[in-house]
Amino acid sequence: MKKYKDFKEYMGDNYLDEIMRAIKPLVIRNKDSFAGQRFNNVTWADLSDVSIDGVTFNDLGNGWLEIRVSAYAEIEISGQTIYDFDSDTISRPYNVFFRAKLENGLNNVSVTKTEEYSKAKFDKQTRLSQDLIPYLYEEDVEKNAEDFLRKYYPEALRTPMPLPVEDIAKSMGMEIYYAPLGNSIFGKTYFGSETVTVFEDIIGVKEKEIVTKPGTMLINNNVYFMRNVGTANNTIIHECVHWDRHRKAFELQRLLDTGSNHISCEIVESCEGITSNSPALKWMEWQANQLAPRILMPAEMTKLTFNQLLLNERVDRPDERDAVILDSAIEKLAHFFGVSFLAAKLRAIELGYEQAQGARVYCNGNRLPSFSFANDVINHDQSFVIDENNLLFNLVIQPELGELFSEGKIVYANCMLCINTPMYICYDKNNYPILTDYALDHVDECCYVFNRKYNVCTDYSDTYYRRCFLCRDIDSSTFIEANYDPNHKTNQDKHERKKELDKICAFTEDMVKVMADLPGSFSKTLEYHMVRKDINEEELADLSNISTVTISKYLNHNEADKKFGNVLAIGKALGLHPMFMEDLIKKAGYSDKKDKASAIVKYLIWYQQDETIEEWQQTFDEAGVKINLPLRKEL
Repeated sequence: MKKYKDFKEYMGDNYLDEIMRAIKPLVIRNKDSFAGQRFNNVTWADLSDVSIDGVTFNDLGNGWLEIRVSAYAEIEISGQTIYDFDSDTISRPYNVFFRAKLENGLNNVSVTKTEEYSKAKFDKQTRLSQDLIPYLYEEDVEKNAEDFLRKYYPEALRTPMPLPVEDIAKSMGMEIYYAPLGNSIFGKTYFGSETVTVFEDIIGVKEKEIVTKPGTMLINNNVYFMRNVGTANNTIIHECVHWDRHRKAFELQRLLDTGSNHISCEIVESCEGITSNSPALKWMEWQANQLAPRILMPAEMTKLTFNQLLLNERVDRPDERDAVILDSAIEKLAHFFGVSFLAAKLRAIELGYEQAQGARVYCNGNRLPSFSFANDVINHDQSFVIDENNLLFNLVIQPELGELFSEGKIVYANCMLCINTPMYICYDKNNYPILTDYALDHVDECCYVFNRKYNVCTDYSDTYYRRCFLCRDIDSSTFIEANYDPNHKTNQDKHERKKELDKICAFTEDMVKVMADLPGSFSKTLEYHMVRKDINEEELADLSNISTVTISKYLNHNEADKKFGNVLAIGKALGLHPMFMEDLIKKAGYSDKKDKASAIVKYLIWYQQDETIEEWQQTFDEAGVKINLPLRKEL
């Protein structure tokens, strides 16, 4: 059987006569249109030859294909010139449209229309590539995933649910088998007949041979998509996407006799009949990678479910850090939709939950405590996390970084390079530096950013793979590059602070010393801070809007009734660091409650230190919190 390099060659070899028969009547009927600069009148025209210039495809639905053949026709004409009667040969372009089914060969082929050449209008919804792959644009991925569900399981767009993937595969005419596929292959979809070995069940004890038919799906019972991204559900839907979108592409390969009978989905893509460097294969894999998780976790249903899970977790564990709450909610989200934790995490990030990037991160073989950072600080090619080998490399090639590290101003903690102050760094039982809870919730404030390049699919821009940077075990075998980026804004901010690091370290050391020296009572602590700040009673009264009489009571009678608003005003008037301010509030007899008022107070103390007392009072009033600050001096 003859092999063809492309479909244009196939059409020229098998349908040239049909193309000529379609064009010839148009040539004869429109002979007058050939008159021009040389011929005043064309009396005769006939088609002598045709050469195919190109082919485009549109999907007509229900398995039907529109084939648009663009051809140049060699036309012999005769007619009257300005001098006498003459003959010539001219070339004109035409379009010939075919309708056909591409299934076990090209069948039911018929010409539907012939016209003089005009540029075809591109319809991204129906146009197919030269390899008969439907177009898929990044901005349309969510819509295409929803279209898949509308076609095969619309209930999933109305109610949050785990998708019945095996039922969907069967409704598409597919048969699922578990099979020994090797360590890297997670699934295969067959478009033709082959004899293959499969397991009799998912356990994989007893093997048997079967002959595949179109729509046979083999699933590796040990290795799923990218090892830790997909579960069996993800793998099955991944293969369903191939069957739904890419049958025509493989029917075309079979028609051209490249020997392709199946697509083999591997961690590093390859396929029999299509080389691993084939853009067609990589495009098909990109489409399946993009669509499968979105089909399993539809956008609106996922956000609805995730928001409820986050709320439930926060209600159940009000004292827990946000990053830990997020980690737990992602785990429950994964369980609900029947996907892996990593797949749920990636989906959450796609849907705008950026903080999910700090959940369940691994480095040097260890799981890191969940961390969080401000929005829009890093992109998907960057990370705060760096393994030991790449850290050493960067400390050598980046002198500024190496100098800070050798001086102890920055340390390696939780697989991140962090500013070394007590606010950010503490030590575990083995005396290793670790991030404080505050640092874990603010890694963008204290940790450096590194650029990453992942070593899977480096020759093809695959955004799905690149979303895995903060989600996989980061070590020198998984990444080929880990480069410090001195131009990143977060790093520049830290370099601007380089000159202040000595002051920061000295300041935090002073804070530790002050905390250790503070007296145990409210009165003595207030006196200690006034002496430290060199503020007398009259000055404090003026700054805090509290009378000197009340200030004197607080200093001399520890049992004096201390209004909460007065304590806040005193701390603010003294310009106390939030740690000292919280200490003063506690010594005034006010415990740290987990309610709305306490949360707002903590927010103002830590993040709104520059606001006035009046602005703090406005915040309390607008939030409906009954805390009264001394806005004018007591009489």
